Amino acid sequence: MKRMLCLALFAALSVATLLQAFPALSATAETPLVNVARGCSYTSSEPYTLDLDKNPGTYRDKKGNELTDGVKGHSLYGPEWYAYNGANSYTVTVDLGSVRSGITRLAAEFCDNNGAAVYLPVNPKFSGSTDGRTFTDIGTPWDAMAVKDAQKTAYHTYYLDLDQPVSYRYIRLTFDKAGFFVFLSEVEVFTGYVSDLIFREGDAYRDTSDNTICGLHDGTTVEKFLSTLNTRSGVTLRDANGKVKTTGLVATGDVLEKTQTSGNPLQLPVVILGDISGDGRADTTDYLLLKRHMLGTYSIPAKTRKAANILASDDLNTSDYLLLKRHILGTYNLYTPAEKSDEGGRGVVTDEYRNMDTSDNIKTLTSHAMTFTRTADTTYSMTCQAYGGTLLLTFYRTGWGTYNLGKWQLTDGNGTNLFIAGATDWEYVYRVAPSASAGWVWSGGNHANEKLRSLHFYDGKTNQELSLSVGQSVSVDNLKIVEETTLYWDPAGSDGKYNYDENNRYCNAVRTYAVVGPQIRLNVDYDYCYGKDAYYDTSYTCMFPIEKRYGLYCAFLDGKENLLSVVETLKKGDPTYNGKQYDGNAAERCVVWGYDGREKYKFDVRVLTPDTSCNNFDNKMKVSFWDMNTTTNKIYFSKFPTGNYAAGSAGSAKQKVSAGTKLHTECQWTFYE
Repeated sequence: MKRMLCLALFAALSVATLLQAFPALSATAETPLVNVARGCSYTSSEPYTLDLDKNPGTYRDKKGNELTDGVKGHSLYGPEWYAYNGANSYTVTVDLGSVRSGITRLAAEFCDNNGAAVYLPVNPKFSGSTDGRTFTDIGTPWDAMAVKDAQKTAYHTYYLDLDQPVSYRYIRLTFDKAGFFVFLSEVEVFTGYVSDLIFREGDAYRDTSDNTICGLHDGTTVEKFLSTLNTRSGVTLRDANGKVKTTGLVATGDVLEKTQTSGNPLQLPVVILGDISGDGRADTTDYLLLKRHMLGTYSIPAKTRKAANILASDDLNTSDYLLLKRHILGTYNLYTPAEKSDEGGRGVVTDEYRNMDTSDNIKTLTSHAMTFTRTADTTYSMTCQAYGGTLLLTFYRTGWGTYNLGKWQLTDGNGTNLFIAGATDWEYVYRVAPSASAGWVWSGGNHANEKLRSLHFYDGKTNQELSLSVGQSVSVDNLKIVEETTLYWDPAGSDGKYNYDENNRYCNAVRTYAVVGPQIRLNVDYDYCYGKDAYYDTSYTCMFPIEKRYGLYCAFLDGKENLLSVVETLKKGDPTYNGKQYDGNAAERCVVWGYDGREKYKFDVRVLTPDTSCNNFDNKMKVSFWDMNTTTNKIYFSKFPTGNYAAGSAGSAKQKVSAGTKLHTECQWTFYE
């Protein structure tokens, strides 16, 4: 995983020195940042509601200065948020009252709360004007919380830091909508001096243990390195002799300087792993220096020893020497440590597959051209063009009458890639009993004890119902499926007829699917409306079966996008379904990929309501990846405490869900390359 760390570097030289180095900043070089938009008037796209009786305390501009009052996000649903919903694109134009010079930073804070359908903006941009009529593009802000080493929160500030100050009276923010809502709390316009540095892309980071800049690969140019910073103002890169560097390669021994508002500039030495000689490359020169050091004929200086310490151990050793040698020979990569796994797979991965890109670039899709067909009396299909091929998803009726997601495959230049063969559960399945002392039965999913009440298909954009005869097709951009069922704890189906005992109903479920090309989203509402308590052993609110060729590896990520672990299963699993379960991962998201040229097909599986989907992980299973059988692996997002897995076991760990309870869960499956 990439590491990028926010460096709070407060600093500077005297005014004279700074003006000499950066004359364009003379108006603002020693001036602290001041938000000149505070309290200013503005015009904005219409909020979610203007109705005083609808959400009277929130989501609208109550005071007329909601977006410039200085009150930033401190609650998910509080009155500090101005909510947008009705359109797809929005505009906020702040009037600063007069032309303000020395503008160096623009900012806007948004809310990230996907469980409530509140999404971060798409394509945010700032522009400026002196007359309110003609606007000039200023630039695109970046999301500070995208810095992976920062604490991920629900409140994301988007910054645009300028290397040269600008002068405008009107500042305009435009952005598009990715999901149902966009929440904006504040638009800020700063004059003054930007003193903080942030690596907003790339691999560089500040090691706070010794104040060095690490993470860079050898061969990185000076321009590329400096371009990863939020601002270039007050920044200088010097070589080991103190000479300013503007071209060439960044090397071990270089020093990154940042001016401060008083005192001397802060100086951060650069360390590039393997670059012992200080020429910006890890090559045979460095290998020979490390070899001589190990033989005792040379001593690597203390200031470059960190570059030679490949394993970051207490001191240099032969392992460092051997890894550097292999790096030069091309059988190892210092910057993405790799050891190819054995053919059979061994569980926890420590090779290059750990560095598969698991960054969260998945957005909720709202439109994708599709063809929806009733292919048989009991089967529907969706086809579309995606990633250079034809994607197929089926929706089929089970033997007891409910409908489940089925086959998922892509036909492209490589032939037909069968990701999921069907006939197993994706949605949910519960171990449920009528009392704490009774034995449980499977309920839902591919395990019966569930009865269909109604099934309807809709155009997700117009909400027009779709009624198809066998063989009939229709074009849609968004397919909505609403399936209403009743869940039972009666062990139905023993006679093959599924004659459910209506006295044993415990819950109604409403599944709402949104199928948009390569993405499937499922919302489920449960209503325990039959006056009966239900008792659960560990159950599953979201699953994902995947053919091993496309799902040999699984990365688990928590709600803060921290990588918990990566596992590798066997290429040919146990035919008796007794394969290993890699469980105990407190994950909210999984990324799955395959092997032997199929790595490009990736699958993102996540729960969007972790508190209700995973019961705060109050169970030992948590999220698991099961080496299920010879051809298939499967993800399980678990709910309820872990008791006795023996079929029908009474156990004592069951969790009670009281009659009258209503629950809501959401999950999402996305195929991407």
